[in-house]
Amino acid sequence: MIKRNILTMIFLATAAIFSISAWTYSETSFDIEGRIAMVAQAGRFNPYIELKGQYHSLENQLRYTSLSAGSYFSIVPWLKIGAFYRMQMGARDLEDWQFEAGPPDRHWWLDTRGQIEHLFYFDATPRFHLSWLPGRNWVFPTKIRYYYNVSNRHHSLLIRPGLTYVFMTDREPLLNLSFNYNLYFALNTGDIPLYSHGPYLSVIGHVYDWLKLEGKASYRYATYFKEDGGSWTLNSSQITVGLGVIFTPDFSLLRKK
Repeated sequence: MIKRNILTMIFLATAAIFSISAWTYSETSFDIEGRIAMVAQAGRFNPYIELKGQYHSLENQLRYTSLSAGSYFSIVPWLKIGAFYRMQMGARDLEDWQFEAGPPDRHWWLDTRGQIEHLFYFDATPRFHLSWLPGRNWVFPTKIRYYYNVSNRHHSLLIRPGLTYVFMTDREPLLNLSFNYNLYFALNTGDIPLYSHGPYLSVIGHVYDWLKLEGKASYRYATYFKEDGGSWTLNSSQITVGLGVIFTPDFSLLRKK
C-alpha cells in the first residue's frame, strides 16, 4: 500500500512538472501582400528586382518589407539558375517568440518591424513541358531555393513543385494559372527539419509584352519548437492573399536596334 502511494505521488509529480514545463500555442493570421517586380530579358539573363510589403492582421500593421535583386540565367531551355541578394525588415524567427509561464501564461512576438536582415539565396528551377496532357499547354516547374541569412547565420531550403497551365490566344500567352506546394526545411536550426509547408495558387495575366498583373493566394502552416528550461511548441497558420505588378522589358531588343 505504501509502495502504491509512493508510485502514485511520483506519477502526479511527474505529470505536474510536465504540465508546467511544456506549452503549446497556436495562432492563425490573415495577411495581405503586395509587390512590384521587374523580370527583364537580356539574352540568356533575366535581371530581377522586387519590392514587397505584407500587412499582418494579428497586429494590424505593415510588418514585413523586403527588397530583392539578382538575376536568373538560362543554362538550357528547361533549366534556369539564379543568384540573389535580399534586405528584409520585420521577418520573424523562433528566437523572436517569447513565453512566460503563469498563471496566466503569456506569449507574444517581439516587434521586429525595425529589425533589418541580409540574405543571399540561390535558385534552380527546372521546367518540363507536359505536351501529352489535354490542352497541351501544361508546364511542370520545380523551384529549389537555398537561403543563407547573414544576420543570424540560418540556412534554409525551399522546394516548390508545381503545375502551370498557359491559356493561349493567337499563339500568344494570355493567362498563367499555377498551383504549387511549398516545402520549407530548416538546415541548421530548430528541432523539426520540415518546419513549414502549404499550397500556393497564382494567376498571372499578360497585359502587354512588358507588363503582367498577378493575383495569388497561399496557406502556410508552420511548427516551431525549442527547449530552454521547458518545452515550447508554436503552431502558426498563415493565410495570405496578394496582388502584384510585374514589368517584363526585353533589353535584347535594344541591342538589335
